[in-house]
Amino acid sequence: MKKISNIIRYVITVCLFCALYIFLFDLVCVGNISKFNHIWTNVCPFDVWGEYLACMINYDIVCIVLILLILSFMLFWLVRVYRKQIWMVPIFGFLLFVLSIITCWGLV
Repeated sequence: MKKISNIIRYVITVCLFCALYIFLFDLVCVGNISKFNHIWTNVCPFDVWGEYLACMINYDIVCIVLILLILSFMLFWLVRVYRKQIWMVPIFGFLLFVLSIITCWGLV
């Protein structure tokens, strides 16, 4: 049972790294087409002076900070179990991020 829960924590940590990369990529796309989506119009009303983008940046930063806090706890837990294999977690998270970008853009 303990081994299964450690594997589940490992997979969750990989998914958290993927989410971190997604939010960092979202910060890079500020002002591009990815930020002008009708989903966010209720949260951040559109205006001409740029407060819309500032609101979206604030949401990205809050999400990044929360993910980093959760990641620090998860990595602290996994270092004791996996020791040297823990360095593969960010790499697997990046691969998952690349696969999500490819499938989102319809390249697969």
